[in-house]
Amino acid sequence: MSVIVFWIYKYLVTPLAYGLLQLLRPFFSGKMREMIEDKNKGFYKIKKQGGESEIAEARPLWIHAASGEIEYARPVIREYRRQHPHVPIMVTYSSPSAKKILEGLHEVDVWAALPWDVDFILKEFITKWNPRALLFSRTDVWPTLAKVTSKQGVPTCLFSATFADNSSRLKGLTRYLTKYSLNHVAEIHCVSEEDRRNLDVLGLKTKIFVSGDTRFDQVFHRLENPKPLKNELMPTPDEFVFIAGSTWPEDESIVIPALAKLKRQAFKAIVAPHETTPAHLEKLEKQMSEAGLPFVRYSKTTEWPTGSILLIDQVGILAELYTWSDIAFIGGSFKKQVHSVMEALAAGLPVMVGPFHQNNREALFYQKKNFSSGMIVQVVHSSEDLVVLIDRMRKQFDQIPHIKEEIRSEIGKNKNSTQRVLSSLAEQF
Repeated sequence: MSVIVFWIYKYLVTPLAYGLLQLLRPFFSGKMREMIEDKNKGFYKIKKQGGESEIAEARPLWIHAASGEIEYARPVIREYRRQHPHVPIMVTYSSPSAKKILEGLHEVDVWAALPWDVDFILKEFITKWNPRALLFSRTDVWPTLAKVTSKQGVPTCLFSATFADNSSRLKGLTRYLTKYSLNHVAEIHCVSEEDRRNLDVLGLKTKIFVSGDTRFDQVFHRLENPKPLKNELMPTPDEFVFIAGSTWPEDESIVIPALAKLKRQAFKAIVAPHETTPAHLEKLEKQMSEAGLPFVRYSKTTEWPTGSILLIDQVGILAELYTWSDIAFIGGSFKKQVHSVMEALAAGLPVMVGPFHQNNREALFYQKKNFSSGMIVQVVHSSEDLVVLIDRMRKQFDQIPHIKEEIRSEIGKNKNSTQRVLSSLAEQF
């Protein structure tokens, strides 16, 4: 059945989808149009000295990270570069949103748009770059790509893989396509034992390991190599700090009223919106003013008075700001889907999320972990819930160092998945 579904995908679905995208391309804009055009022209960029022939001769390690999956690939790229400094690294992407991140990754020698999932196009790409192996980050194992790499003798591996109970990849006709694709991968490294059990329904021949989540290694690396913050704003050890990270307007409509109810209490708050556009920041400032909340903008102040909100108006420093804090609310969870809770947890913070958190396995898993602060991750449904939990944590202020150490110790168990993946690859490839 898997073979039949693959043939339908290859000879019916793929040509139809390709033709339709080409036909509609003039009517698309933004990332969709950019994606199509990048694939059409075989876009790539070489970042280091040497041309295509030099990179091909050295046989690069090829990593595919569709978009945000690059965060799972970062520690693998960094560690592989450390172990094999003379082997080029090539990264392909599906979404153009990854291009800005890839531009800043110094360990990457060449990055390119993933070719269309058509065998002759993929064969040309493989012949051109001559990769020694292909690693898929998290997801995005394309059926024809998996088959062609296998046939061309390029070893493949999927790492930081997750397969939830309700995953569409394991249901209906899609499961046959998933089975076909993964049976052409040499190794699968799952995040958890639950993922491996969920994969069992496919009856794969591929070797499956439980190696953990490489993104935790990236989070800990970031905490160990922090970006500089404005030291003059750093809270003193006797100040309690609440942070709302990566917030959207739907989150802020819950957070701001909660802070207004707590404004007579002596503590500090940080609000770090996901979007720092002038319009969004001005709207937030208006909300705070109407709620009677004093605030200062991070980039424009040298003082952060107790009882006021530090409004973050620049991106890229949220991980460091978590280390200034004592309890966190993670944004997106009153909008559609929560942002990552990893960085806050790795910093030792108890975390609050809104009702829309089913997309995040850590938010779900750590609701079951109960320590001095209660559950490491707690769900809130209203401003009142936020008030109760912030106030409860504030009253445990003398226990906060112990609470943070407990959480950091628990989260630290997730370290070193990168080494487990690369050690296995060294044995196989």
